[in-house]
Amino acid sequence: MPTKELFGRYLEQFTVGEVIEHWPGRTISEADDIMFCMLTMNHHPLHSDRAFAATTQFGKNIVAGPYIYSLVFGMTVPVVSGKAIANLATTDMKHSAPV
Repeated sequence: MPTKELFGRYLEQFTVGEVIEHWPGRTISEADDIMFCMLTMNHHPLHSDRAFAATTQFGKNIVAGPYIYSLVFGMTVPVVSGKAIANLATTDMKHSAPV
């Protein structure tokens, strides 16, 4: 766990073109996705019903997009946004493929 001094950075501490890697990674289980969907009242069967999902273009369950966003935001806090007042440019996020 980062110390208080290392928890996030100020704008001036970032450089243009910088690549930031987040560690540790996280494996998303089917149970994680179903729990997130039930907590958020997202009952779409694509996320929770294997038989239904098998009949879709994906052929299997896919993870709910808002869960991915939430997980990524959480992973960035220690390195990126620990000192931030707001997360900017979140409106620019896009789904490029299912998870």
